Amino acid sequence: MDKIITPHPLGGSIAAIASKSQAHRLLICAALADTPTVLSCAELSKDIETTAACLTALCADTVYQNGAYQITPRPRAAVCRCDCGESGSTLRFLLPVAAALGVDTTFRLHGRLPERPLSPLWEELEAHGCKLSRPTADTVRCEGKLTGGTCHMAGNISSQFISGLLFALPLTGEDSEIMLTSPLESADYVRMTLAALHTFGIKIEEHKTGWHIPAGQQYRSCGSAEVEGDWSNAAFWLTAGAISEAVTVTGLSPHSPQGDRTIAELLSRFGAEVTWAANAVTVRPRTLHGINIDARNIPDLVPPLALAAACAEGTTRIYGAERLKIKESDRLQSVAGALKNLGAEVEILPDGLMIRGGKLTGGTVDSQNDHRIAMLAAIASSVSEKPVTLLGAEAVQKSYPRFWADFETMQKGENPQ
Repeated sequence: MDKIITPHPLGGSIAAIASKSQAHRLLICAALADTPTVLSCAELSKDIETTAACLTALCADTVYQNGAYQITPRPRAAVCRCDCGESGSTLRFLLPVAAALGVDTTFRLHGRLPERPLSPLWEELEAHGCKLSRPTADTVRCEGKLTGGTCHMAGNISSQFISGLLFALPLTGEDSEIMLTSPLESADYVRMTLAALHTFGIKIEEHKTGWHIPAGQQYRSCGSAEVEGDWSNAAFWLTAGAISEAVTVTGLSPHSPQGDRTIAELLSRFGAEVTWAANAVTVRPRTLHGINIDARNIPDLVPPLALAAACAEGTTRIYGAERLKIKESDRLQSVAGALKNLGAEVEILPDGLMIRGGKLTGGTVDSQNDHRIAMLAAIASSVSEKPVTLLGAEAVQKSYPRFWADFETMQKGENPQ
């Protein structure tokens, strides 16, 4: 689906959608628990539905109605197939979990997911009792049963590998360790995993070089839980507030374990006015100036931050973002390409972007089936001189199905602040 977006300011008030990052984690913990759990989740997305469907295939019934999942654990399957869609989180979290459950599982991968790395997770699973194979280019099969012990894991490739092992190792019945072989990046995503595990009664002991997972643990249902508002997608609306008109996003916790809450601080550093009221944050436009941004712990914020940089005076350098090359698109290339097509001056660095601010003229952007590139182009239209033509606008379904309806609301400036 292609869209031609006529330039129009964005402003007003919008409610944050449910965090898919937190939903993945709470769904998995609930499915592994001893008794049913009700998980309130105001909105769904393709990735959330994918994880729920895979858990239904593996070990639990997941039924969604009236804004909540009813998750009822049941005996694990002996053999199953899990369709991961294009969700890297689903694959990387559930591959170790299936291994720990001892379920012969074939995972189906779509889009760019077959190209995204599974090493060194692959090698660690094979070193601990599993046999992995690629029956076809778009499938991964896991046989055998994961054993405990010491797992060595690089911290700078994907925090999802570490989260997957943290979910799985308590199921082995053995003392286990995860030892980092390089500094941890995206540390807040691991903290989100640890918070979810704690909610479901799993104790993880953190030390300087990794984590200790004691033996003899059982996931315990917390009865009910709620998925909080999503900072990652809210970042696009907050960026609109910095470059277009005032925007308030409600339902965001300032104390969230989500690392992307840093967007408020970064927009303030750019020069925008940022204010808080209870669980709502408001951003108002002011003269923006370029800054330096270390993106090692906030890779998902690079698209909206790059847009803010393109609208700021001076130069912004984003660094520590080399892992963006293995996202839904090569996000260094796709962000740079989108902004260049809209009239910005962008240089791709080995680990990031150099952006020289100015005016956006408009143009054509191919989403490359990447939800964050589609949202970047949409928000950019609010300050473009000419229309923005977006190819593949449906990519937003991955994380934010109602994005275009919310976009129309914000174009109307409903409930302006």
